[in-house]
Amino acid sequence: MLPIKLKYSKYHKVIFILSVFVLLFIGSITFNHLKKTNQSSQLVMHTYEVGMKLEELLSHVKDSEINIRSFSILKDSTYLLLFNSSELQIDTLFSKIKILTSDSKIQQDNLQDIIEIVKKRNDNIANYLTSTSLEVGFNDDYFRYRFNENNNLLVKIRKNINLMINVEKDNLQFRNENYSDYKYLTPILTLGILLVSLLLLILTYIKINMDIETLRKSNTKLSKAQFLSKQAEILSKFGTWDWNLVNNEVSYSDNLYRILGFERQNFEPGKTFNDYVHPEDRAKLEQKTESIRNGQEINNFYFRIIDAHGQTKHLRASGKIFENQLTGRTILGLTADVTAEHVQILKINERNMELEQHVKELDEFNHLVSHDLQEPLRKIETFISLLDNKELNNLSDFGKGYVIKISKASSRMRKLINDMLEYSRTSRADKNYEKIDLTSSLYDSLMELSHTIEVKKAIINQVSLPTIDAIEFQMQQLFTNLISNSLKYTKENVAPVIDITYRKVIALEESLLKLSTADKYHKITIADGGIGFEQEYSEEIFKLFNRLHGKTEYEGTGVGLAICKKIVENHRGYIFAKSSPNLGSEFIIYIPYEYSEDIYQ
Repeated sequence: MLPIKLKYSKYHKVIFILSVFVLLFIGSITFNHLKKTNQSSQLVMHTYEVGMKLEELLSHVKDSEINIRSFSILKDSTYLLLFNSSELQIDTLFSKIKILTSDSKIQQDNLQDIIEIVKKRNDNIANYLTSTSLEVGFNDDYFRYRFNENNNLLVKIRKNINLMINVEKDNLQFRNENYSDYKYLTPILTLGILLVSLLLLILTYIKINMDIETLRKSNTKLSKAQFLSKQAEILSKFGTWDWNLVNNEVSYSDNLYRILGFERQNFEPGKTFNDYVHPEDRAKLEQKTESIRNGQEINNFYFRIIDAHGQTKHLRASGKIFENQLTGRTILGLTADVTAEHVQILKINERNMELEQHVKELDEFNHLVSHDLQEPLRKIETFISLLDNKELNNLSDFGKGYVIKISKASSRMRKLINDMLEYSRTSRADKNYEKIDLTSSLYDSLMELSHTIEVKKAIINQVSLPTIDAIEFQMQQLFTNLISNSLKYTKENVAPVIDITYRKVIALEESLLKLSTADKYHKITIADGGIGFEQEYSEEIFKLFNRLHGKTEYEGTGVGLAICKKIVENHRGYIFAKSSPNLGSEFIIYIPYEYSEDIYQ
């Protein structure tokens, strides 16, 4: 389950980072938009303020003009004071407007023009205020000249102020439009970030639900796995343990306590696992434990324990160092109760000893057959030969018949004893495998059967055979027995034709090799056109002493094909027979093509 957990963890991190990035991105856009909206609002207010100050400036200029004219006409000093007050207000407004329009060079230039005009106007007013023309009246030419000049300057002041007011109106219109645009986008962006946040929340909720469902399924599988693991420990009689080398804490599985004779996860007070180890095995166990601590992996270490009920049990243990960043170095181990196996091994050893005794008795029997039984048989054959040479004419026809039967029976017994010895030799021969040329072995077999081949005028069609690891005399015997069998069961007055073929095959492509132990095989086929047999007997013919024909029809003991099967099995191969009555027989041999050096051990 760990790889799935890591996969989900990385996925969540990616989703979280992307979500935070999206929110920060949208938030930054919204923040910038709100900042620009606020700036636009401030610019609008600033423009309103500049306009208001310009309107106020124009008003004070008008008031100052009215006051100075009233003073000129009425000669009332009150108006002169009001004029001076207006002039102070105008100077103050000039300072404020200059600061407010510091971001606009055009307005600064216009303002400077107005200031220059106002200075000229003030100089003009000061000139005619101090002149004697005020005393002589309005008909004085100098007074009229100054008065007209002052009117012209006032018109310019008004014109320039109106020009500045118009510039601010244009700015106000432009900034109002910008503010309206920002104001229009503000709810859209706010709604957008709300929707995106809501979407991320929904996706997160869905993903969390999916993860919870996956986690639930994983926990269900884990619970099943833990249950099956515990049941497997019980059925297989093994337990697991975990030894943390950092804090020296050891934990055991439930079944390991059961192996020690406890039903619960608890030792007797003051005891540890080592206290239950057999005294003779404690030193070996400590040595193996130290080897594991040094990083060596220990497999199949055997020791004994005396459980809580006083029973001696044989255990098999293995352990390995496990490195973990969270818990540090830990030894993970498995301990199995192999008491039943130990008892079974003792029984097997006992039976092996019995088997060795039987083999020894079989050797004695073979010696008996090869020596003690053949000795009286040779005497019987000698006496029959003497009787046939010297006394046969003195016997009646009935006696002569018995002599012939006894001679045939002794010959058959001689062949049967030889075949038995040959089968025993094949079954128990030392398996000394070496590289041999099967073509050469086949040639030796044909030379051995050359007389029979010549008498029967047999035709042998053969191909080149491979070189394999085999027992030489057994492969020659295999070819001899099979070819001899084909020469024996031939049709009357028909020269036998024997075809020997070979090819390398793949086990999966051969229908006969259903339970093969190798991938590739040498396939050797020996086919004849003899009398054949029913296919239902294709397995019976390889059994010892099994014959399909009577003793009088064809000679033989029923051992030859059994020897062939034993030879092929000695080479980890297979032999099969296919046949039909009067259509001949086909013997198919499979010998492994590739195998390890210890395949025959």
